[in-house]
Amino acid sequence: MKSRRTHQRISNQQDVDVYLYNKSNDSQLTDRVTALLLDMSRQGAGLKFSQVLIDGKHLFYAALDSDTIFLIIVFRSTDNDPEEMTPLVARPIWFDRDMEDSTMPFRMGVQFIAPATPSVLSRLIRA
Repeated sequence: MKSRRTHQRISNQQDVDVYLYNKSNDSQLTDRVTALLLDMSRQGAGLKFSQVLIDGKHLFYAALDSDTIFLIIVFRSTDNDPEEMTPLVARPIWFDRDMEDSTMPFRMGVQFIAPATPSVLSRLIRA
């Protein structure tokens, strides 16, 4: 089967924070939830979650096909650097359940609204 990926994936698993954001009124819709970043390319990422229903909103379905609701992915500081990296704005594109994983059974693929910059990708490689 031919791969449809246009950009190389970087596989360096790490914890990130994710929340729903409403662009129309510039507000955070949910609390942050920890996700495991499985892999990432310039255009998107693969994530795993222990829960997807946050503050009564489903992280996938609330943002799916919305022009105003997006997922925000925030990388945690590395090397005791107190500053967070610029958050990435993403749109969910697929969702699946891993029945064999009882701790993080939810998988999601996201597409970035703007491609990840080389500095973001290089920081991911160093983490």
